[in-house]
Amino acid sequence: MTVTCESLEEVEALAAESICRVESWMQNAKLQIAHHKTEILLVSNRRAVQHVGITVGEHTITSKREVKHLGVMIDNRLKFNSHVDYACEKAAKAISALSRIMPNNFGPSSSKRRLLASVSSSILRYSGPAWITALQTQRNRAKLRSTARLMAI
Repeated sequence: MTVTCESLEEVEALAAESICRVESWMQNAKLQIAHHKTEILLVSNRRAVQHVGITVGEHTITSKREVKHLGVMIDNRLKFNSHVDYACEKAAKAISALSRIMPNNFGPSSSKRRLLASVSSSILRYSGPAWITALQTQRNRAKLRSTARLMAI
């Protein structure tokens, strides 16, 4: 659900109202919201990081700096730096795990190296159109290059 307002008070009020509506609809459908899994991301272009808290039932849900949605880390500035870090770490772990199970004598065959490269590049490219703007910074390009270097080695 998305709520757009000018002030934090309006955001809190509209978000709480929307969550209550969703919750009442779900109760009519004999479903429940997992409040402990509910997350709030406050996207803003202001310099100071703002936080908001919404109380629903017995639970207070506070805003986070980043949330994971469908495997993509979305941060509060929509810069996707955290996603690049997350994807590079995940690809590096996959490279490390796959390279450990490959034979050490004479190195892996070219087909096995291709498999290793395709697995890690798929991890790095997952949902690329959503976070492609993150490649505008030198930091993120260097991070992706270093992970790609692990594949090459």
